[in-house]
Amino acid sequence: PTKNYSMKRILHLLIAAIACVTIFNAQGQSNVYAINIVGYVNRAFGIGESLFANPLSANPNNTLSTLFSPSSTPYGTQISLWNPTSGLFDTTSTLEFDGISAINWSVNFTLNPGTGARLTAPSAFTNTFVGTVLNRAGGFFTDGDQSMVSPLFGGPNDIYLIGDKTPVAASGENIFLNLVGRVPNIGEQVITLTSTSTYLGGGNWDNIPAMAVSDAVFLNIGPVPEPTTLTITMLGFALIPAYRRRRC
Repeated sequence: PTKNYSMKRILHLLIAAIACVTIFNAQGQSNVYAINIVGYVNRAFGIGESLFANPLSANPNNTLSTLFSPSSTPYGTQISLWNPTSGLFDTTSTLEFDGISAINWSVNFTLNPGTGARLTAPSAFTNTFVGTVLNRAGGFFTDGDQSMVSPLFGGPNDIYLIGDKTPVAASGENIFLNLVGRVPNIGEQVITLTSTSTYLGGGNWDNIPAMAVSDAVFLNIGPVPEPTTLTITMLGFALIPAYRRRRC
């Protein structure tokens, strides 16, 4: 019953958002507008590390040079991809200035909606993502679209950095429903740079997680054991303070 209610609620919220031609940005403000299913999302990045996901499918592609404008993105900005097999951010691209006129990404990789990444910024800036709204099956969203349930995740148990293919905010069990197509199992976790939320069962968490539009989170998909200090270290030093607070 909880799953059915949650998915109906998600579908109704998205249809209402499209009907009102407004999609809320990561700050919960109404300055992100969509006409039909094409629009933009303003995402503010602070100094240092942020976990994010591309919230819209860009035209002509979802490469970094398309998603991030060199006129508004500070050079020296780095974007890194998480490898769940190695447990490391092992692919990093840097926005570099050649000293004359060009600003380019060192690795112009593709960041499709649903793929989480870490952005490290030398100064604060706001990026405007422009593109088309997708459903969770990866196709273009249309009015009355029923493809709102994410395909059931079939990967091995591990820690994954994931965003939502559809630009909708979520909290609690809906994060798992939106990203991996099911409610969490007891002991599974949602991990951000500042907190860790463990699912206790029955709709209860030790700390209710929340996820805004264009956010990405680590999902500790199991059944898996409580993360060790080594696991948290692999997620990045920014996670260590949150882990220590949770253990206290």
